[in-house]
Amino acid sequence: MKAIAVVGFKNSGKSYLVKALAGALKAQGCRIGIVKHAHRAIEVAAKDGQLYAQAREVVVVSDKEISSLRKGSAGLEEIISGMDADIVIVEGFKQDKTLPRIVCYKDPGEKAQLTLGLELGFVKTGKLGAGDVRKLASAARKKGFKLPGEDCAKCGYKDCYELAKAIVKGKEAAGKCVYAGARARLWVGGASIPMKLFVDDILANTVRGFVKSLRGGQAPGRIKMEID
Repeated sequence: MKAIAVVGFKNSGKSYLVKALAGALKAQGCRIGIVKHAHRAIEVAAKDGQLYAQAREVVVVSDKEISSLRKGSAGLEEIISGMDADIVIVEGFKQDKTLPRIVCYKDPGEKAQLTLGLELGFVKTGKLGAGDVRKLASAARKKGFKLPGEDCAKCGYKDCYELAKAIVKGKEAAGKCVYAGARARLWVGGASIPMKLFVDDILANTVRGFVKSLRGGQAPGRIKMEID
């Protein structure tokens, strides 16, 4: 899965750019996922809020969609890996250094403050044109990625940030990450547990084979498993 971040300070045009990018990428046939960072508690409708106050998780289901609100927190890697999308657009998360970014800025000071060497482009507030959207959407499709943030140094770089900068500059490919080809991901107590590709292969094949047998020989798609 590919991912990019759209970062900027308040009223810099982040949401407007995310909406424009999502529309352009959807028009190109991409399945879009969006992760938005909220600085305050998430507001819910009064009736649902009364339910949410009593429960750890509330899921609202209709014939066409599912909405879920859950207490707790999770890392960006865990959230993105569980999404059914070709490209995930992350709005916010300015401190994350494991994926490329597009910077929205109002003045040169903001631009300098948000520049980390991971930039695919810059958009000054109020200056976004149709040509800019097409160019940035193309960059997202070609150059989007998400590193795990394990900082294992097995790729030869001291941490994921250094590898991410090398990928953005075109010096490396995302496949340089030893976990890039992983099919199975494991979280215990909210913490990511990295697995060697050999172990990953065994776990993935075992679970998929088990599920295939349960489904009468029909091959499964994405599988999510939780164990308490």
